[in-house]
Amino acid sequence: MNPTLIKWITSVVFGLLVGRAAFGVVNPILIVLFGLNHPAGQPYVADAPDVLDRMLITGTIISALITIGVAAALLRIPDNRGRAGWGCVLLGVTLLLTLAASVLTMNPSLQDAATAGAQAANDTKTALFFWTLIFGLPYLGGGLLLTIGGSVLIRKRRAPALQ
Repeated sequence: MNPTLIKWITSVVFGLLVGRAAFGVVNPILIVLFGLNHPAGQPYVADAPDVLDRMLITGTIISALITIGVAAALLRIPDNRGRAGWGCVLLGVTLLLTLAASVLTMNPSLQDAATAGAQAANDTKTALFFWTLIFGLPYLGGGLLLTIGGSVLIRKRRAPALQ
Protein backbone atom coordinates (compact mmCIF):
# COMPACT_ATOMS: atom_id res chain seq x y z
CA MET A 1 0.00 0.00 0.00
CA ASN A 2 1.18 3.51 -0.76
CA PRO A 3 2.93 5.10 2.28
CA THR A 4 1.26 8.44 1.64
CA LEU A 5 -2.16 6.80 1.67
CA ILE A 6 -1.35 5.03 4.95
CA LYS A 7 -0.17 8.34 6.40
CA TRP A 8 -3.42 10.08 5.47
CA ILE A 9 -5.68 7.23 6.58
CA THR A 10 -4.08 6.87 10.02
CA SER A 11 -4.03 10.63 10.59
CA VAL A 12 -7.67 11.09 9.60
CA VAL A 13 -8.86 8.07 11.61
CA PHE A 14 -7.05 9.20 14.76
CA GLY A 15 -8.31 12.74 14.18
CA LEU A 16 -11.90 11.51 13.93
CA LEU A 17 -11.58 9.34 17.04
CA VAL A 18 -9.99 12.09 19.13
CA GLY A 19 -12.47 14.70 17.88
CA ARG A 20 -15.41 12.46 18.71
CA ALA A 21 -14.06 11.64 22.17
CA ALA A 22 -13.26 15.31 22.80
CA PHE A 23 -16.96 16.15 22.64
CA GLY A 24 -17.27 14.43 26.03
CA VAL A 25 -14.83 16.97 27.45
CA VAL A 26 -16.18 19.99 25.58
CA ASN A 27 -19.87 19.31 26.28
CA PRO A 28 -19.78 19.79 30.10
CA ILE A 29 -17.88 23.04 29.66
CA LEU A 30 -20.43 24.26 27.13
CA ILE A 31 -23.30 23.30 29.45
CA VAL A 32 -21.88 25.66 32.06
CA LEU A 33 -21.06 28.42 29.55
CA PHE A 34 -24.54 28.35 28.01
CA GLY A 35 -26.24 28.39 31.41
CA LEU A 36 -27.83 24.95 31.27
CA ASN A 37 -26.53 23.85 34.68
CA HIS A 38 -29.38 24.66 37.03
CA PRO A 39 -29.20 24.06 40.80
CA ALA A 40 -29.96 20.62 42.22
CA GLY A 41 -33.58 19.58 42.04
CA GLN A 42 -34.46 21.78 39.09
CA PRO A 43 -34.80 20.39 35.58
CA TYR A 44 -32.13 21.01 32.98
CA VAL A 45 -34.23 23.24 30.77
CA ALA A 46 -32.84 26.07 28.70
CA ASP A 47 -34.02 29.59 29.45
CA ALA A 48 -34.38 30.35 25.74
CA PRO A 49 -35.56 27.78 23.20
CA ASP A 50 -32.53 28.03 20.92
CA VAL A 51 -29.83 27.83 23.62
CA LEU A 52 -29.57 24.05 23.43
CA ASP A 53 -29.30 24.14 19.63
CA ARG A 54 -26.57 26.79 19.78
CA MET A 55 -24.69 24.76 22.39
CA LEU A 56 -24.81 21.60 20.26
CA ILE A 57 -23.73 23.47 17.12
CA THR A 58 -20.86 25.10 19.02
CA GLY A 59 -19.78 21.73 20.41
CA THR A 60 -19.89 20.18 16.96
CA ILE A 61 -17.78 22.99 15.50
CA ILE A 62 -15.22 22.71 18.31
CA SER A 63 -15.06 18.93 17.85
CA ALA A 64 -14.58 19.38 14.10
CA LEU A 65 -11.74 21.85 14.73
CA ILE A 66 -10.11 19.39 17.14
CA THR A 67 -10.48 16.65 14.52
CA ILE A 68 -8.82 18.78 11.85
CA GLY A 69 -6.08 19.93 14.24
CA VAL A 70 -5.19 16.41 15.36
CA ALA A 71 -5.21 15.08 11.79
CA ALA A 72 -3.02 17.97 10.60
CA ALA A 73 -0.59 17.51 13.49
CA LEU A 74 -0.32 13.76 12.92
CA LEU A 75 0.31 14.30 9.19
CA ARG A 76 3.52 16.13 10.06
CA ILE A 77 5.01 13.10 11.84
CA PRO A 78 7.29 11.31 9.34
CA ASP A 79 7.15 7.68 10.51
CA ASN A 80 4.19 5.36 11.04
CA ARG A 81 5.22 4.18 14.50
CA GLY A 82 5.52 7.73 15.79
CA ARG A 83 2.21 8.70 14.19
CA ALA A 84 0.43 5.72 15.73
CA GLY A 85 2.09 6.41 19.08
CA TRP A 86 1.05 10.06 19.18
CA GLY A 87 -2.44 9.14 17.99
CA CYS A 88 -2.79 6.60 20.79
CA VAL A 89 -1.48 9.06 23.38
CA LEU A 90 -3.90 11.77 22.25
CA LEU A 91 -6.84 9.37 22.21
CA GLY A 92 -5.93 7.92 25.62
CA VAL A 93 -5.58 11.34 27.24
CA THR A 94 -8.88 12.41 25.70
CA LEU A 95 -10.62 9.33 27.13
CA LEU A 96 -9.16 10.04 30.58
CA LEU A 97 -10.27 13.69 30.36
CA THR A 98 -13.75 12.54 29.31
CA LEU A 99 -13.95 10.32 32.37
CA ALA A 100 -12.81 13.16 34.64
CA ALA A 101 -15.29 15.59 33.07
CA SER A 102 -18.20 13.20 33.50
CA VAL A 103 -17.33 12.46 37.13
CA LEU A 104 -16.94 16.15 37.96
CA THR A 105 -20.31 17.03 36.46
CA MET A 106 -22.26 14.35 38.34
CA ASN A 107 -24.82 15.65 40.81
CA PRO A 108 -25.83 12.94 43.27
CA SER A 109 -27.87 15.42 45.33
CA LEU A 110 -30.59 15.28 42.64
CA GLN A 111 -31.59 11.87 43.90
CA ASP A 112 -31.56 13.00 47.53
CA ALA A 113 -34.24 15.59 46.80
CA ALA A 114 -36.70 12.90 45.73
CA THR A 115 -36.33 10.68 48.79
CA ALA A 116 -34.74 11.56 52.10
CA GLY A 117 -32.85 9.37 54.51
CA ALA A 118 -30.37 6.55 54.50
CA GLN A 119 -32.10 4.70 51.68
CA ALA A 120 -31.50 7.61 49.29
CA ALA A 121 -27.83 7.76 50.27
CA ASN A 122 -27.47 4.02 49.66
CA ASP A 123 -29.23 4.30 46.30
CA THR A 124 -26.89 7.10 45.25
CA LYS A 125 -23.81 5.12 46.29
CA THR A 126 -25.08 2.00 44.53
CA ALA A 127 -25.79 3.95 41.35
CA LEU A 128 -22.30 5.48 41.43
CA PHE A 129 -20.76 2.04 41.97
CA PHE A 130 -22.55 0.53 38.96
CA TRP A 131 -21.84 3.61 36.84
CA THR A 132 -18.17 3.15 37.70
CA LEU A 133 -18.26 -0.53 36.73
CA ILE A 134 -20.13 0.02 33.47
CA PHE A 135 -18.60 3.27 32.20
CA GLY A 136 -15.68 4.30 34.38
CA LEU A 137 -13.50 1.21 34.29
CA PRO A 138 -13.56 0.75 30.49
CA TYR A 139 -12.72 4.43 29.96
CA LEU A 140 -10.00 4.31 32.62
CA GLY A 141 -8.54 1.05 31.33
CA GLY A 142 -8.75 2.06 27.69
CA GLY A 143 -7.35 5.51 28.34
CA LEU A 144 -4.42 4.20 30.36
CA LEU A 145 -3.73 1.40 27.88
CA LEU A 146 -3.74 3.79 24.91
CA THR A 147 -1.63 6.39 26.71
CA ILE A 148 0.98 3.90 27.93
CA GLY A 149 1.02 1.97 24.65
CA GLY A 150 1.38 5.18 22.66
CA SER A 151 4.22 6.34 24.90
CA VAL A 152 6.02 3.04 24.33
CA LEU A 153 5.55 3.38 20.55
CA ILE A 154 6.92 6.93 20.62
CA ARG A 155 9.90 5.93 22.73
CA LYS A 156 10.79 2.87 20.61
CA ARG A 157 10.53 4.52 17.21
CA ARG A 158 13.63 4.82 15.12
CA ALA A 159 15.55 8.06 15.23
CA PRO A 160 15.49 10.00 11.96
CA ALA A 161 18.52 9.38 9.76
CA LEU A 162 21.15 12.09 9.84
CA GLN A 163 22.24 13.39 6.48
